[in-house]
Amino acid sequence: MPDSIPPSQKSDPALIAVPARAVKKFKVDVFQRVTQVAKDLAPTEVWSFAVNGRYQRGTGVSPPMVVNEGDTVDFTLVNGSRKAMKVTMPHSLDFHSAEVNPGKRYADLAPGKSMHYRFVAKHPGVFMYHCATQPVLMHTGAGMVGMFVVKPKHLAPVDRELWMTQQEYYLGKPGKGADMAKMQAKAPDVIAFNGYANQYKDSPVTVNRGERVRMYVLNAGPSIWSAFHVIGTVFDRTVIEGARGRDSQTMNLAPSQGGWAEFTLDEEGTYPFVTHAFGDAVKGAIGVVQTAHAPTGAAGHDMGGAAASAGTRADVDVTFGDMWIKASTPRVKAGKVTFGVKNQGATMHGLAIVPSPAKVSGGMVDHATFVAQGGDLGAGASGTVSADLKPGKYELICHMPGHYAAGQEMPFEVTGS
Repeated sequence: MPDSIPPSQKSDPALIAVPARAVKKFKVDVFQRVTQVAKDLAPTEVWSFAVNGRYQRGTGVSPPMVVNEGDTVDFTLVNGSRKAMKVTMPHSLDFHSAEVNPGKRYADLAPGKSMHYRFVAKHPGVFMYHCATQPVLMHTGAGMVGMFVVKPKHLAPVDRELWMTQQEYYLGKPGKGADMAKMQAKAPDVIAFNGYANQYKDSPVTVNRGERVRMYVLNAGPSIWSAFHVIGTVFDRTVIEGARGRDSQTMNLAPSQGGWAEFTLDEEGTYPFVTHAFGDAVKGAIGVVQTAHAPTGAAGHDMGGAAASAGTRADVDVTFGDMWIKASTPRVKAGKVTFGVKNQGATMHGLAIVPSPAKVSGGMVDHATFVAQGGDLGAGASGTVSADLKPGKYELICHMPGHYAAGQEMPFEVTGS
């Protein structure tokens, strides 16, 4: 990857603390850079905000800001503090949490210019901040959005606070700016939590069983709704746009809306979180909260190789989780190959082998192209699949409906004998 493109980095999901000073000071700097927002997609130019020197260069997200209800916010916006920020056009910043004159406070700034003002955070909630420069869709769709949390007075303490900003990315040509036509069509390439697709699926967020977790969620859009859900638990308490709820399965958030949910994980295990609009989730809005002592048999995220079924020697060990697949080797020699398959996920999975590239229609791989197929494996189950494979490029996939589209596939090569 070129030096100008930063390596991807996991966004720390732990919510930052409220600044200690009586007046909460935030210096926000605009910067542009080329980065990846998904592991297997081309890099894109992202326009973002840095907050108090915190840059999320290896993702597409802007950091959150956190204050308490009634705090005075001392705010400075710089539209590119130096040439290294690569800012080439006017930008601005709209605080949904502030009560100010937008014609003055949200005015466009030329590159290198700045503005400063104060406001009082009178209303508690999870608010959006974003660039309000026209066309607003272009600026927000290119990354210029973020979360501003105003904690209410007398908020009860919890064991852990996390933040998740759901955000869309519309990729143009590799390394170039976002695609405005895709934005207008509401056709994002990526929908991610905290700036990078599937980052918390690949590297789960760890908590302890029984801890009370408060998760702050913002749907920054700019256009797609969110139905935020944690699989395996129920939200004991929610606060969404000022409305208090309890015993909730989902947080329903329109673009720019936010709130928080409180929950506990009663059993050791792995708990995926998603937008329950699954057509959007498979574009990258899937993560995992995992307890510290989650059992490997059902956790779905032990990335070790699978053991073959008793009495059968496997040439390749294949492990399924939710929603990933891993093999002990990416290639074998042509001939009869035995795959030992282990399902370490919490849902049903099964192995199929297909020529690459897979023939996909409606998110499903054409069953007629299967070279070999194993049985349906429940959580913790094992099996074997054998196939006579000729030299060529293949894919190992999960054959359960929708799982290929959710990311359960990997390249596999068969070399000459």
